[in-house]
Amino acid sequence: MKTVIANILGGLRSKSATTGILLVSLPAMLSAQHTLQSALNLPRVGDEIIKQQVEYKDPGRSGANVIWNFSQLESINDEYSLVYSAPELIGDTIYIMGQDTIYAADLSDDYLFIGTEHNTMYYYRQSGDTLWTLGHENAVSLLQYTHPLLTNVFPVNYTDTHTAGYTANGIYSMTVPFETVGNASLKADAYGMMILPSGDTLRHVIRTQSVRRFSEVLPVADGDSIRLNTRQENVQWYSNGYRYPLFETIRSIVRQDSTEINRFATAFFYPPQEQYYLGDEANLAVLDSLENANADPWAGLTYNIFPNPVRTAPLNIELYLPQPATVYVQVRNTMGTLLLDKNQGSHPVGICNFQLDLGKLPTNNYILDIWLNEHLISYTIQKR
Repeated sequence: MKTVIANILGGLRSKSATTGILLVSLPAMLSAQHTLQSALNLPRVGDEIIKQQVEYKDPGRSGANVIWNFSQLESINDEYSLVYSAPELIGDTIYIMGQDTIYAADLSDDYLFIGTEHNTMYYYRQSGDTLWTLGHENAVSLLQYTHPLLTNVFPVNYTDTHTAGYTANGIYSMTVPFETVGNASLKADAYGMMILPSGDTLRHVIRTQSVRRFSEVLPVADGDSIRLNTRQENVQWYSNGYRYPLFETIRSIVRQDSTEINRFATAFFYPPQEQYYLGDEANLAVLDSLENANADPWAGLTYNIFPNPVRTAPLNIELYLPQPATVYVQVRNTMGTLLLDKNQGSHPVGICNFQLDLGKLPTNNYILDIWLNEHLISYTIQKR
């Protein structure tokens, strides 16, 4: 639990009328960012996950201490299956993965597996700390990455970034050949907490973003061809104790000449309870340790304060309250002079939002104190 020192100068509320140094407990999530590890987050052969396809939801901002509210999701398909399986070893010698033939003797410690969803098989190979996609196929199309697609690099920590090029060829509708050249970028771009449709909350959530930019050459009539430039975004949210993501958004945008077209956009919610039944002892142990560590009644407290620096726009304050609280705010200059004193009222468990107008304050640094009953958050604001 991170402890920060807030220098509380004169004029504090009477019930905490102590001058000098005050130690304030802040939420553990501020110092305990989640890390993705291959032992805990690589898909396992034999697992079947039932996820829900839901309406697309904008991923929102990147950065630290984000609150993602997924309490209201519109379901499209409640029974969307994803199954992981092992490829068949043929003659104790080779594996056939789509268009790739892989000799067992060449694998060393590499790990091969297949993910099947929506009647499509996706072929994967983990080599060292890197996960690659080799290709995919279904009844009407076939794609092989002639230079594999970078899919993940373990471990994954907040702000980690990786980029790699790839090439592919394949067949659409089993009649139209195509070639693809592109690059893939991976970034862990945010962390924070998530509110589930059940109203429960998960802390230590990390968000990863995979962006593919690629160019396809497609043949058309009379021997001509067209080039389509596509950007595909795949954003996933992971939480401590769960092997698979809990939420995912997918969006594809096609650009031809100066025109952009949204090819598709969708999202998936992975109900946490579906992962409880996978017999994943390593992640169950993580969940047990988190449950034992949550004795602090303010352990679930999360907040965003933005923009900082603040100029003419209002200062936005967003809180997730793990227990009911009366919210009281004060703004002081660095000499301790009280400049703003405001009661925001009583709020139940959940999200609490409000704004402060600091537009009339001169350029300087200020101390923002947010009281939640007897609990204090102290934050430095830069006015520019």
